[in-house]
Amino acid sequence: MDQLFKENGLEYIIVRLESKREWGMRLSNGKFERVSSGWDSGIGVQAFTEEGVTGFASSDVLGLEAGLKVIQRAVVLAERNAKIGAESNRMIFKTPQLVEEAVDPRVYPFEHFSLAQLQELVLGLHQRLLKHNSEIAWQTSYRQVEDHWCIGRSDGTRVSFVIPRAVLMHQGTVRENGRAQSTLVNRSGVDVEILLKEKEDAILEKKALERAELAQEVCRAPQLPSGHYPLVIDYGLAKGLAHEAFGHAVESDHIKESVLGENGKLRKGLKVARSGVNIVDGPLLGDWAYQPYSANGLKRETVEIVKDGVLIAGLGDIFSAEEAGMEVTGAGRAESYGYIPIPRMTNIRLLVDQEIPLPPTSTLKEEIQQVREILKEKGELREEGKHLLLFGYRGGQVNPKTGDFVFQCDGMIDLADPSLPVYQPSIFSGKIISALQAIRGGLGQGCYDAIGTCGKSGQAVPSSGGSHRYLLLEQDEQVSLGGEQG
Repeated sequence: MDQLFKENGLEYIIVRLESKREWGMRLSNGKFERVSSGWDSGIGVQAFTEEGVTGFASSDVLGLEAGLKVIQRAVVLAERNAKIGAESNRMIFKTPQLVEEAVDPRVYPFEHFSLAQLQELVLGLHQRLLKHNSEIAWQTSYRQVEDHWCIGRSDGTRVSFVIPRAVLMHQGTVRENGRAQSTLVNRSGVDVEILLKEKEDAILEKKALERAELAQEVCRAPQLPSGHYPLVIDYGLAKGLAHEAFGHAVESDHIKESVLGENGKLRKGLKVARSGVNIVDGPLLGDWAYQPYSANGLKRETVEIVKDGVLIAGLGDIFSAEEAGMEVTGAGRAESYGYIPIPRMTNIRLLVDQEIPLPPTSTLKEEIQQVREILKEKGELREEGKHLLLFGYRGGQVNPKTGDFVFQCDGMIDLADPSLPVYQPSIFSGKIISALQAIRGGLGQGCYDAIGTCGKSGQAVPSSGGSHRYLLLEQDEQVSLGGEQG
């Protein structure tokens, strides 16, 4: 290896080994639509010249001989890139050595049940849903993943970890008054334990049925006039706001195009929210988006992005953090061994110091009624006009240059009316800083299991996060709900 370096003017390499396997299945109205199993493994190598110019190569074959060939290809590419004047970056040479192995958070091994046994277990959970209401079309899916990584660097760094993920999802579709409305709920964890718990306690089943009942009400509901309203948003929508509207805006590779950047640097010290509002990103053991180390072999740090309303840090990887005026936080993630890591979030949480307790209830309707009563008791409920609770997150998009966001929810409930009338889904839009500055409190303890898949630069990685059970937002002229013109 040393001779290879000397002959090619190379000074440094990063080697990423990955082995991943996955089982999955999908049922629709009592029948299996798909049962799948997959396995993938390979090696990815970044080679660096003495000047810091890099080349990247990968292979889906693991082994010494194949690995040496990948290194050679990466060396050749690094040399070619150096000759054509490609950008150089020597920050990786300054990174301290790290030798660690992360704890495996699983209770059960990947093959604790056979694929056939899993089918039987998931079918039983699916059939329980079908017995409740024949008018609802139900789809159930289950997925479990075992993703092993080993990352080595020329400085002697060796980190290894396994990322186990499992998720059970129920999607219900209702049709009424010529309209169709669907709802999606999930229960996630690290292994098949989520199925065993669901078989015992039926928490997801109950949640799915309650959301389906709410979806039926949405089908019958009127549309709300567009305008500006005081809001209560659930933690799934809050995660979307934190992730899409804020998290991406502080990733170090795109800070030049971000509303939270200035002259290519993060605008540290910028007041973006009220005192007491905080945004934190970092790995949580057993979480859907858990990753203890970056794909460059650095420890993944928990970052206070916003503290007490002030922007103080960003998500920086080893190659772009310095230029963006940030600290390196080990934020580099890669979809697989075949990709170069880029700065990404893991679990992002939007938290408020002023938390109003929300005692547990037995049903969703009781919880919403309790939200109304607590807000009224605390003087936080506007009883004239409308005070809207938004539930469910259906995705959206953000313009990082301007800070404009557009999100979709599942539906809305007017808390100002004691009868708690339901309205059709509406577009939740505005300016990200205005939305943050409108946050005035949190209701209930933290809920951080709002999961999804985040796409960026052609790579898809698991994402998650949340907030308090609900966030309270005051009326703001820069935050709107779309719908019929009032």
